[in-house]
Amino acid sequence: MPCCSGTGACTSSAVEGRPGKACMTRGAQHAVPAIVTVFQKGISMPFTVDISLCRHCGCCASGCVCGLIRLPEAGVPYIEPSRQDSCVHCGHCIAVCPEGAIRLDGMSAGQLEEAGEALPATLAGRWLKARRAIRDFRPEAPDRALLRSALDVAAYAPTAHNAREVGYTILHGRPRVEALLRGTVELMEAHGLYAGHTRNVRNGNDTLFRGAPCLILIHAPERILSETDCATAAAYLELILPSLGLGSCWAGMLLEACAHGSPAGLDLPEGHKLYAALMVGTPAVSYRRIPFRSAPACIWK
Repeated sequence: MPCCSGTGACTSSAVEGRPGKACMTRGAQHAVPAIVTVFQKGISMPFTVDISLCRHCGCCASGCVCGLIRLPEAGVPYIEPSRQDSCVHCGHCIAVCPEGAIRLDGMSAGQLEEAGEALPATLAGRWLKARRAIRDFRPEAPDRALLRSALDVAAYAPTAHNAREVGYTILHGRPRVEALLRGTVELMEAHGLYAGHTRNVRNGNDTLFRGAPCLILIHAPERILSETDCATAAAYLELILPSLGLGSCWAGMLLEACAHGSPAGLDLPEGHKLYAALMVGTPAVSYRRIPFRSAPACIWK
């Protein structure tokens, strides 16, 4: 079936055929199908354009973070086949298209969630300021469905180069948390870390993991920006969990211990390093007011 890549060269490609319209490309006029496959990667069709909807506004080209999409004066937006592997699949092209003409990685614009309007600044600001670190949890493990909902949101946390290599290991239930707690205490004792806390744990008072019934370990391949990626994912989790009736607190001392080795009970995917960890559970207390914070120290130039 004929199609146009926007370069003027028509090739045969398996595309969705329905009545098309004339396409003018460098002076050549020919009938093309309404759905145009720009390139194929394996058996997928990552980037396609519905020319019955495309208005050639250029939003997809200007929004492409890698600068891959070309917009000829006549024809459809396209990506050079030799550059297709440079696509990071961020989705900006399909998200920005005002006509919903783009299909990316097998998904059409109609399958995506609408972004909606931004929250009012007062509401968003109050939600951010009201976040509290929770260190007093109820004993029951949080519902797995709620955790899954929170993790689905965290998957949208930005990552360097849109690598999306952040992984999550969930220790669900106090017995699993305590297994890692014992290994962490042993590692800390071996290196003389936080003697007061390790002594508390030995005496039955968990001041390391605060009696949390769940730990979310956030890890990624060891590379220069993985720590930032994991910290950002942790921040997303911290902010969404309260809307699900859950609270969290960074397990910072676990990260400090891991700088000296891997505690027993820490089982991460091969090649991954732990960069963030959250204690998670249902808060046993509620915070009714937002504490005072000093104004930020800013340097304007």
